[in-house]
This record gives sequence, structure tokens and C-alpha cells, in this order.
Amino acid sequence: MGSEATLAAEVIPVGFDPWPAAEALDDRMLVEEIVALGEEISRLQAVLASRVSEADRRGLPVADGFGSTTGWLMSLSGDPAEVCRSRVRTARGLRHMPHTRRAFCDGRLSEPRVRALVEARDTEPQAFARDEAVLVAQAHNLDASDFRHALAHWRRLADHEGHLRDADRAYRKRALHASTTWGGIVRIDGQLDSEGGATLLAALRSITDPQNLDPTDRRTPAQRRADALVEICRRHLDSSDRPTVGGEKPHLVVHLDLDTLEGRAGRHCDLDHAGVITPSAARRLACDAKVTRVITGPDSQPLDVGRATRVIPPGLRRALVARDRHCTHPGCDTPAAWCDAHHRHHWADGGPTSLGNLQLLCRRHHRHAHQRE
Repeated sequence: MGSEATLAAEVIPVGFDPWPAAEALDDRMLVEEIVALGEEISRLQAVLASRVSEADRRGLPVADGFGSTTGWLMSLSGDPAEVCRSRVRTARGLRHMPHTRRAFCDGRLSEPRVRALVEARDTEPQAFARDEAVLVAQAHNLDASDFRHALAHWRRLADHEGHLRDADRAYRKRALHASTTWGGIVRIDGQLDSEGGATLLAALRSITDPQNLDPTDRRTPAQRRADALVEICRRHLDSSDRPTVGGEKPHLVVHLDLDTLEGRAGRHCDLDHAGVITPSAARRLACDAKVTRVITGPDSQPLDVGRATRVIPPGLRRALVARDRHCTHPGCDTPAAWCDAHHRHHWADGGPTSLGNLQLLCRRHHRHAHQRE
């Protein structure tokens, strides 16, 4: 391994600090070095794969008392199991992949692309041996998205039954987890199969399309996707054909006392399933909602419960939409269907629920309006 070790030392000499050196490069040289270093990293990773493969073939891990080559590599590198397992799988697969191995050693393929080719070979070794040269050329010439699609199409043609099994396996793995943290944040994690994922992405993009955004919108793409998901859920809850739960349409329930509603420091300001919220958020939600009056005694036991009343009747909402047509914040043309009816002078403070005291605001600008109170 002498030549490879010397090469590594020439790329990054021991004791050399590359950060000041990077600052001295002009733009063109910086780009060239990034490309060159990426190729050099691939070559060194190819060398590592060949060494791991040879150690595995010789049985060194077993001779050293390890139950697997993955465990042996973990002890040498300190890397986690999933990383070492992937490296061992790649090293073993490359023994039977001459075209891939050559491109890897030349620095023409990165480790992630080599890993994808190894996974493709594992699904159908005979078909891969026949098509390897073509697939390696695609791995080198296509961008990441196109290469992924090319491999998927190859798998479908090379092993149709296996492709169907993969699709069924992906569908069974679909899952969504949503839980409330101690701080009141709702954390979402999950995965979808291709069809479900495409449906979700199409729905999110219909709202986050840059052409539909306010030019002054400073939200990050991740924040826009989060807001889009909430907006999709809002529209479902606002729809007339949603199913009932316990005899009622699903809805948000906010518990707050009169002091909080009137903008003072009250004792209660809770949102079902999420916990404590800010008074401004409660007043914003109350701008256009059904309100139920509950009178409680000194021990907080309900003494009287009034009927739920709609703050803004449907007829008044229609008149408001006909007048404003979209969000009334300067420069924002979010459609009326995506907007809240906002009381300029909050009804809890004595403001009338009349057309003259109402305006349409999108969710983002409605939030800003109440934060300024």
C-alpha cells in the first residue's frame, strides 16, 4: 500500500492546515480543486474498498475474533454499523464488477454512485453483468436524479417480478409519526411509497410554487413546505364533506379565559393536542371561529354552557370575499379560499363583526397582524 499512502500524504500533508490555503485561491482555482479533490477522494475510497475486500477474503476478521467483517471494520474505523455494513457490501460487490471498479479507481464515480450500482447488481447479477458498461456510463454522465430514474427503469426491465416485490415492500413500509414535544412543538417523521410520496409532493408544490408566492416572502423552502402541509390540513377541516368525529366535524379546540381573550394575562390559553399557546395566537384563532361560552365556579367546575355561535356568519364571509377577493396585505394576492377573516378591531375588545371592520388576510399575514397587537 506504499504508493497509495504516499498519494494520500501528498494530497493533505500531515500537519497542513488547508483553511488558510483555501482563502488564497481565486474562484476558478477553488472550483477546480473541489472537483479534483472529489476525484481523489473517490480513488482513495476505491483503494479502501479493495483492502476491505481482501481482508474479508482472507478471513482476517474471523481470525481476529470478530463475528463479522462489519464488526471488525467498526473496531478499526470507529464508524457506525450502517456505514461499515455499506462499505463491506460495496467491497464484496466490486469483486464482480470490473467496469464499476475501474471507474471508481479512476475517480470517475463517487462512492454513493458505486453503492447504487452495487445495490442494482445485487438484485439481478446476470442482467447487471450484461449491462454493466452501459450503467457505468450512465452513472458517470447523468445527474443524480436522472441516474436514479435510469437504475429504476433498468430494474423494472431486468427483473419485473423483483420490481413488483420492491413496490409492495415500499408500500408496506409507509408510516407517519406525529407527536407533541415538551415544548409544544409537534414533530413529524415518516416515509411514503412512490405513489403516496408523489401525491404529497404534488399537493405541497401546488401551494409552494414560487409563482404563487409574495415577492417579499422571506420564508425558507422548508418553512414554506411546513406551512403548505398545515394549509392542506386546514382546507380539509374547512371542507363540507369531511367525516364527523363524535357527532361533530373535526375542529381545533382552544381553551381560554376572558382575560386572555381580551388581551390581558389570563390563566388559560391551551390548544387541544398541542398544549399552551400564546394569547396572540388564541385571539387570531378566535377572529373567525365558533365560540362557546362556559361559566365555571370557584373550583373550575362548569356551571353553565352556552350554545356555540359563529363569529362571522357565512353570508358576511361571502360579502367579504366578494369585496377583498384575496389577502389585503400590500403586495400579497393569496386567494380568498386560503385566507382568514380578520377583525381590525377585535370583537373581544368591542369591535363590531361587520364588513367595515373585517379584512381578508392570508395565514402568514394574519399571524403578523396579531403579533403586532
